[in-house]
Formats: sequence, C-alpha cells, structure tokens
Amino acid sequence: VETMNIVRQYLPDISKSSFELAAAAILFPLSCIRDYSVFAFTSALGVFAVVGGILVTLAYGILVDPGGGLSVAIESIETLPMWPTSLSSAFGGSFGTICYLFAINFLTFPVINSMKTPSEYNGAVSKAVAGVWVVNVIFSILALGFYREQTQDLVLANLDNGPYLSALKLLLCVDLLFTFPIVFSSGRQILENAILGPEDASRDESQWTRAAIVAGAVTSCYGLAQLGGFGAVANLVGGVAQGTLAFIMPPAIAIALSKKSGREEEMQGVQKVGQYAVATFGVSVGSAV
Repeated sequence: VETMNIVRQYLPDISKSSFELAAAAILFPLSCIRDYSVFAFTSALGVFAVVGGILVTLAYGILVDPGGGLSVAIESIETLPMWPTSLSSAFGGSFGTICYLFAINFLTFPVINSMKTPSEYNGAVSKAVAGVWVVNVIFSILALGFYREQTQDLVLANLDNGPYLSALKLLLCVDLLFTFPIVFSSGRQILENAILGPEDASRDESQWTRAAIVAGAVTSCYGLAQLGGFGAVANLVGGVAQGTLAFIMPPAIAIALSKKSGREEEMQGVQKVGQYAVATFGVSVGSAV
C-alpha cells in the first residue's frame, strides 16, 4: 500500500514497538547528561514545531477536511451540546491532561536552573501560562468544531499523512527527545539521592550506579508507553503524579511544617480549612482520573 508518510516510505517494515524501543535507547544516554546547556537549541525548535503543528492543523481543517473556512468550524461548534453526556467521565478523562500541561511543579527547579536570570521565574511563568492557556482554548475549540466526536487525543492524528505533516511530526519527535532529559532530571535526582544519598550521588565513582538508575527509570517510561495513546498516558501522569504535587503535597507540607515548628496555632482556622479543602480536592480528582 502506497503511503505519503516519510518514515514509512524509508522504513516500511519497522513496527511501532521497535520505534518505541529505539526511542528508549536514544533517551538513555541523553538522560545521563547533566549539563543541560547542550539542550538550549531545543527551546527554539520546540516553539517552531508547536506553532507549525497548530498552523498546519488549522490550515488542514479550513482548506481540506472538512474545508469551507472558519465558518464551518464555528457553525459546527454552535450545534454541539453545551455539556457532555457524562460529566464525571469527561472530567476524569481531561483533568489529568490539563494538569499535565499547567501543573509544572516538578519542572520548577530545572527551569530556574536553565534561566539566565532565575529571579525572573515568577513573571516568566505567569506570562507563559497565560499565553499557553489562551492559545490552547482557541485551538481546542476550533479543532473540536472541525472534527467533532472524531477528535483524536493528539489532533494531528486527524490529518492525513502527507510529506509536510510527516516532517512536522518528526520535528515534534526530535523536540520531545531532547526535552525528555530536562523533564526527567528532577525524578532522576530524587531517585539518586534516595538510593545513593546526596553526597555519593555526585561522586564520579557512582557513575555506573547512576547509569543503572537512569536505565531503570527509562525502562519504566517505556513500559508506560505501552498503555495506549498519548492522551491516556498524559491523563494518567498529569492526574496522579502532577495532581498530587500540585494539590496534595503543598497543603500537607504547610500543615506538617506548622505542627513541627510549633506554630500550628498561628495558622488561622480559615487557612487550615483551605489547606484541607485543597488536599481533599486533589485526592478526589486523582481518584477520578
């Protein structure tokens, strides 16, 4: 069968699992690198790939499928029901992905360490989150108008595999390959400190043990990739891991520190109720996902 997919034209007999295994083999040495300045170029590559993906998807929907311009998407949106048939399933199937995108607690220190002026972190994150939120809301509404109930977890899957789309997907893959080690760094450091101890983790003599820890963690990620589509994995990781970091750990730490320092009485009743409410919300949404 003739295909327009660039990768399949040159590697027609390679299975999906083989590509995933090859990606894991590439990620292992990249995840062992500790100088993140070598990944600086991926920031521009990532912006280019994501913006390209948005523009290609919108152009495809406006001109090809379903075509007819933005008016078709807007009219389609007007006919969609305001609420899903099941609020619980819709919430459980989407909240984790939203957390995955916006609850970036685990990325705080890697981002700060890679900034020229770390003191500008708060302002930079606020602007970035606001901008990403606006773009994602507009883009998701238009994509839903184009493809309605057939909208895929990764909307690029709604597009046919032409040469330009294939090239764009390759750019996104390259960007993710070089972004993975940065996102992975916090978890890797936690594992190294827990297994080796803070002092031994930084010694040259521990490099083989550190490599084994990285290999085990990358293998775990490969196992998670077998669960299903991108949306399922993003929802699982976002809802359970990042939801816990964003909504359960902060109030738990605040309450524990107030008790440990003997300042529990200084915490106002309203503040304490608020902390417990946030933690309860985190447990609830984590269970829903």
